[in-house]
Amino acid sequence: MKILIATQCFPPDFGGIEHVMGNIAINAFKLNHQVTVICDQSKNPSQNFDEENKFSIKRFGQIKYFRRLKKANYINDLISNENYDCIFFDSWKSSELISSNNQANKFICLVHGNEILKHKNQKRIIESISKANTIVFNSKATQSLFLKKFVTFKINKSKIIYPAFIQKIEQTINEKKMYDFCTISRLDRRKGHYQVLEALKKLKDNNNILASYAILGSGDEIGILKSMVQKLSLQNQVFFLSENSNPDEVLNKSKIHLLPTFLDGNSIEGFGISNVEAASKGVPCIVSDSGGTPESIIPNQTGLVVQQKNLNALYLAMKNLLMNKELYREFSSNSLSFAKNFLKEKKY
Repeated sequence: MKILIATQCFPPDFGGIEHVMGNIAINAFKLNHQVTVICDQSKNPSQNFDEENKFSIKRFGQIKYFRRLKKANYINDLISNENYDCIFFDSWKSSELISSNNQANKFICLVHGNEILKHKNQKRIIESISKANTIVFNSKATQSLFLKKFVTFKINKSKIIYPAFIQKIEQTINEKKMYDFCTISRLDRRKGHYQVLEALKKLKDNNNILASYAILGSGDEIGILKSMVQKLSLQNQVFFLSENSNPDEVLNKSKIHLLPTFLDGNSIEGFGISNVEAASKGVPCIVSDSGGTPESIIPNQTGLVVQQKNLNALYLAMKNLLMNKELYREFSSNSLSFAKNFLKEKKY
């Protein structure tokens, strides 16, 4: 099968959509499909990644307006001269300027959540996403949000495919792990790092628990978070890891993964890929009830769900799972079983 992937986000950059689009390309190539990726220029050095992967990757730089036009023109030339069995778009923004005249192509458009919630021009979104033969939602929550926002839009064919790709399941047996807690995500406000820091302060003040916390990710909030660590006197407990750190190694060194997301204006968590990655290492999770985040665990089996923006609920959940060794072992074992669901091939 000949597959074209048109995306703004692609590895080696860090992020949920980068993870999804990279894994679609890598796994399709492993299944002996012919894969071509058209993407934006990486924010990080990409030469090693591009050379390691044997499928075609073409990256476009320049400022956003000209980059979009140049990339779209290139893709339109490709699909007018070559017949692709399947074309993946990371969002409606990537398909907006693409011609849908070639009916031999199967257009698949992914919907993650924020890209439809944040944009005010519904007409543009509908016109773009209408080109898709199949719309793929990353969670039930995202599908529900889409249908509420676009009440009159008629979907011909849609699927819910959770965007986590797990290559293997393994657990590091080590009672004395380096970090009590960790969060692997972009440093966006809605991810809930702030509340974790406040909960760590409560554990310290109320229970004399000096819990360690590793933060892996990049984003605009890093300066604010570092200032908050200083203000709360958590310098000896919170560790900001290099964004080049291996997420698997961080999870292997951590007891519990935290993702207490919340709705921040029109910014919402569509799923929570890092929670599934944590489960594949036998690491239980504590998450919020916001958006699609709860769908990335099995509540009260692989982790705990707390009300979004409820500091006391987060504090109590962290204390409970950290101190209750029997509950921790049960959740850890269940997590490994849960992660097996994501070893299966995804059929788009």
